[in-house]
Parts: sequence; C-alpha cells; structure tokens
Amino acid sequence: MHSTPAPPSRPKLKLPTWLTVVLSVFAVLFILGAVFGKQAPTPEPVAAPVAPPPTTSATPVPVTYTVDKITDAANIELAGSDGSHRTVRILGLEVATGTNCYASETAVWANNKLASAAVKITTDTTDGVALALSDGTDYATAALSAGYARLSGNVVSDSLRTAANAAQQAATGLWAEPCKGVITAPTPVPTPTPQKETPAPPPAPRTSDQAAPPPVEDTPEPEQPSSVYYKNCAAAKAAHATPLHLGEPGYRPGLDRDGDGVACER
Repeated sequence: MHSTPAPPSRPKLKLPTWLTVVLSVFAVLFILGAVFGKQAPTPEPVAAPVAPPPTTSATPVPVTYTVDKITDAANIELAGSDGSHRTVRILGLEVATGTNCYASETAVWANNKLASAAVKITTDTTDGVALALSDGTDYATAALSAGYARLSGNVVSDSLRTAANAAQQAATGLWAEPCKGVITAPTPVPTPTPQKETPAPPPAPRTSDQAAPPPVEDTPEPEQPSSVYYKNCAAAKAAHATPLHLGEPGYRPGLDRDGDGVACER
C-alpha cells in the first residue's frame, strides 16, 4: 500500500515590525483606558420633598340671626347670617292668638320686641329654642314676667317658672281682668250699663194773668239777587242752564211766564 502524502504546510504570515509596534501601543492604551478612564456615574438630582400645607384649625364663625317674620309671640321666622332661614317656636311659652283674650296686646308687645331685631339662639332643641335679645335679656322670661304669656306644661326651667308665678300673683297682663289667665277664650265684651233717662219737667201751668204767646208766622226769606243774568231764555239755553228754578242763579220772574217757579222750561 502506498501512504497518502501530507499536504504541504503554508508558510506563517509575519507582520511587519512597525505594524506590530502600533498594535501593541493601541492595545496598551485600550487597557489603560478601560482601567483608569471609566468615570463614576453622575448621581441623578433628587427633588426636595414638598412640605404639605400647614393645617389650620379655624374656629367656625357663629351664625347670627335676625327676626324676619312674627307669626305670634311664640312662633317666629329667623334669617341667619349664613343665608339660612328657620321657623322656630319659643320654648316655655303659651300665648293668646287671633281674637282670644289678650291676643292683641300680646301681638303689639311682641312686635315692639322682635321686629327686625338681632337675636341669639341660646338653646336649640327639637321642641323649640330659647332666644336672647340684643341686650342679653331672655325673651321668654321677659314675656312671662310682663304677663304676655303663660308657662307651657313641659318646661322645667326654674327661672321661667319663677317669672310666670310672679306675674300670676301680681295679676299682671293676661292674669288681670277680664282674661284671668284664660287665653283660649274670646275677649269678653263688656255689657253696657243702661242709662237712666231723666224725665223732662212738666210744663208750668198757665195762669189767667199770663197772655198766650203770639203765633209764630213763617216769614219767607227775601230772594237774594243773583249775580248770573240771562237776557232771555235763548241766552239761558245757550249757556245750558235751562230750566231755571226759583232760587237758582239766573232765575228771575221776567223769564217765568206762567209763574210756576220754573223759567225757560220749554
């Protein structure tokens, strides 16, 4: 057997010396740049935290009220400074209304006290409110003290009870005649006292010595001259004054041909 001869080997490529030096320099520079030339990453700027707005615990402004309408001394309508509108009942009061006894006096007093007045609600419940007037006076206490209201049965306020008892004992306002504390009955109508007629004195008797008074004759009043003068009936008709009656301006006998007191009747 004959062995297969090996292929001839290729001669190795030999780089020029200058190229080898240049490549070596570039290799060194690359290594140095990789080691020393890498910079540390620049940190991203961090935004400063935004502080939350300061919380203020503002005290709410109290609502003030003005009396807008007076239904009666115990029921009124209030207009609030916040735009609200309330219909309220005054705690502790029972008042006369309509034509009942002492209603008109109570209405006049309440109107003088409350009409367009600034008030303050001191007690606010589902049954009603207590009001203080601008001078600090409690409205219900003032009404009870002056006898313009009775104390309602569901009130346990000692100050209101004291005011009502004082007015009742002193017979003030509705506790006096003719109401005597009754506000649910019509105002009593006083009975007029009949006047005794004084009889006329009898005429004095006539004596024979006294002469009878002469009879009074009706003397006709003299006809007053008129400032209006019509020459004839044609002039009176032209003035739209016909017919002319006796005593009227412009009437004169010369125009009254038949003497019946009516001139220019035709």
